[in-house]
Amino acid sequence: MTAKQGSQSKSEPRSRNWTLFIGLIFFVVLFVLALQVEWVPYLNTYSSKDDTVVLDSASRHNRTISTINNSDNNYSNDFNNNDRTTANTHNPSHHDTATRPEPLQLEGNKEHNPFITMFPPRPPAEGERFLAYLPHSGFHNQLITLETALRLAVSLNRTLLLPPLYLSHKKQALVWKEPPILLKQWSDRNRTGVDYCRTIEPATWPRKNRKQREAMTEQERLIEHQCRFYHLWTTTPWTYFYDIPKILSDVVGVAGETTPIRVFSRPVITMEWLKDNLQVQDLQKEMYFFNDTSRYEYLIVDDSETDYGVKPGDEKPQEDDHSTLIPETMATEGKFSKRLLLTDLQRRPEKILHFGSLFATDRFEARSQRQRDLKRYLSKGMDLWNQAILDATQMAEDQIKVWSKETNRLASGFLGVHLRTEDGIFEKGAPMNLQRIMVWLGEMVKQDRSRYSSKLRLRQRADPGLVPVPQAQPAAEAAVQPSQVPASPIPTTSDEAVPTFLERCQSSPAESPMIFMATDVHQPRSAPLLKEFLDQFPCTMFLSDFQESDALLESIRNPVDNVLMWPYMVALMDANLAAKGRAFQGTDRSTFTAYIINHLWPEYHPEAMSEYK
Repeated sequence: MTAKQGSQSKSEPRSRNWTLFIGLIFFVVLFVLALQVEWVPYLNTYSSKDDTVVLDSASRHNRTISTINNSDNNYSNDFNNNDRTTANTHNPSHHDTATRPEPLQLEGNKEHNPFITMFPPRPPAEGERFLAYLPHSGFHNQLITLETALRLAVSLNRTLLLPPLYLSHKKQALVWKEPPILLKQWSDRNRTGVDYCRTIEPATWPRKNRKQREAMTEQERLIEHQCRFYHLWTTTPWTYFYDIPKILSDVVGVAGETTPIRVFSRPVITMEWLKDNLQVQDLQKEMYFFNDTSRYEYLIVDDSETDYGVKPGDEKPQEDDHSTLIPETMATEGKFSKRLLLTDLQRRPEKILHFGSLFATDRFEARSQRQRDLKRYLSKGMDLWNQAILDATQMAEDQIKVWSKETNRLASGFLGVHLRTEDGIFEKGAPMNLQRIMVWLGEMVKQDRSRYSSKLRLRQRADPGLVPVPQAQPAAEAAVQPSQVPASPIPTTSDEAVPTFLERCQSSPAESPMIFMATDVHQPRSAPLLKEFLDQFPCTMFLSDFQESDALLESIRNPVDNVLMWPYMVALMDANLAAKGRAFQGTDRSTFTAYIINHLWPEYHPEAMSEYK
């Protein structure tokens, strides 16, 4: 073999190696491009800087959002034209087409995607000033706080930084704490490094015995712990449950308002987010923070039509003189430690006015006619529009009509009640609260007898053995005494199954009313607390009796984190169905009851409101 031939034979492997190397580089480039197109929108779900979950990126979902009329748009002529664009009007890039599967949502209202905000990201307008607060506590407490914040934003001519709705098991509740601690709690609610828990739910695993637990590795223990925590909480936009855009736009004309309420979506509750998204250079100078050191630190006083200062000609200061105090705070009596004058807050020049807690139905006074009108409007205007809950409620209503006909009830419709028994004062007061409900139901039975007396007489003639429903004792004289509980209409033993609703109701007098009880009592049909109640009112229904409705909700998950939404949706359905009753009685001091009375019941029974009051 010549030298030339030897050189050629050596160069051939080199040539093949170069070809393979170039091909490998080309493949890597294609792979990186694929990552950018397909996966990056998902990775952007998390903020590496804040370590907090971001819910409001519309590019993660491929369902069109309808145009929002006069909601987060058209604040004024000075606002950016970009503010007038909603998710279905922008020109989608290739990033918009790479999405997770659509959320498991029922057929029905398809006008909005329930899991993304209806207020897409936008830059702040020139001169725009903001109002912010720290959400905490349960669903209904957050709703009360939101109403207060919206009214305060209108009154201060500021844009509300709209936080997400936090939903959780009570073990992971965000209870009130001083702002630094509450901010830390919000920061801890993130999905950084635990995205693998999307498909791992330890709560569904079989229980391990002691030997099995001792055999677990440290890694297995860590995964179980992290994934249990992962599935105990989630966040959603408020628009998942409520028609917030309608609230914002329809305020025009209420109390002389001429522009919609302005909101700016705040999906991340951190100080860093404020700096990054509101064009803030120095929070120390551009934000005023009310650092509340107690749950009820301040009362916001509506002094828009009342002068609390010293009037010219007065020989001495008025009783409420605050001229020697810091302008924004005054000492007060009652549950609030201080008072903040609305007019003082209106004069604050900072770009961001940030409160800690705004919870409490009386946090912001409504003395002037304008404030009373705004408060009434916001209280009555929160329309529940989650289609899954509405459909499940309708199915339950249809089932109640069937049962009422099958059991030959005297009165049409049903009565709604709410009994709260868990936590603090409600646990201690459960027997008395139950007796109050029983007394009220007894009065409703009397009214039914009077209203349907002729119909009842005809039935009694046809069935002489018809037994009237016994009356409950007055609440002040009664208490739940298990030893005095009468026998059940259907004899049972400890070995027998608990009678179903239909079994109890079919054997009861026709005048025994259909009742739906929304309650936190576990396994209510076998609970000792409710034994006397069910004996006296056997046609009482619970949410567990409506299996078809329950099935509609049980598979819905939040597509952002794959957390099951069922525990939070059934609670709202509980309230929604109770509010459909022809009359309603709840638990004193319960915000759940207040929500039904102030929001849902008036919406479903507008013609009866004057009589109900």
